[in-house]
Amino acid sequence: MKIKDNGQQLPIQIFSPWSNIIVKLKMPDYIFQDLEKLYNHTTKNFKSFGSQLVGQIEEEPEVTQEIQNEFPEWCNFCLSCVNNFVYSQHQVNFAAEPEKMGNPNDLVSRINTMWFVRQRPGEYNPIHIHTNCKVSAIAYLKIPKQQIVDRKKHYKSDGMVTFSNNTGTDPHFANYQCSFDPVPGEMYVFGARQHHMVWPYRSADPNDERISLSFNADITTKSSLEQSTKEAEMMYEEMKKMKESEVKDDKSIDASNINKSG
Repeated sequence: MKIKDNGQQLPIQIFSPWSNIIVKLKMPDYIFQDLEKLYNHTTKNFKSFGSQLVGQIEEEPEVTQEIQNEFPEWCNFCLSCVNNFVYSQHQVNFAAEPEKMGNPNDLVSRINTMWFVRQRPGEYNPIHIHTNCKVSAIAYLKIPKQQIVDRKKHYKSDGMVTFSNNTGTDPHFANYQCSFDPVPGEMYVFGARQHHMVWPYRSADPNDERISLSFNADITTKSSLEQSTKEAEMMYEEMKKMKESEVKDDKSIDASNINKSG
């Protein structure tokens, strides 16, 4: 961004250290095809993940670790998106202090949970966050074919995904929410504590599905893992020394030496 001064453009920098970003991306065709295959495989004989979720949705097939292992290309793509989200967020937060930004090649991520959402007319996901993870994502596979348009043209919400957050102290330069129309092949990656919700929709077909996939991921760094491993090894060695010391200092009486003559 540049500001004009007497016809000259002055370069400027923008800093937003307290912002939480949402990354929207278009999946490559081959990745989208892999997602379709993953859905078909998962729904052959699925276990519902819904009991652990807040959505008022009947069918939320779990993509188990065993199934994930059969689709390494899809999972690697998801992990790459997580790493890119984290580094992009760091670039926003630490633009004024680049020494805190870290090295993107040092990032290590893993998928904790993954599931599909088969949403039908009238079903919805209330506003919520995701716990026990750091990054979450939503990928869209299918949208309703006969969805009825919103009753209010000036405020469209039916079937949309909405993200909301606290705003800045100046309401003139802040927005507490943003909404998006789900599109097959698009993915949203965001911080797990980011509030979000999915609105219900109406359709001429009571079985008109909208299908998406969600996953939660954890993120750390290679240096942190190495430090944790080193500390764990040191603690293990200390425990060994303590046990050895307890054996040497044991002054208990050997029962075989007790005088039984009474």
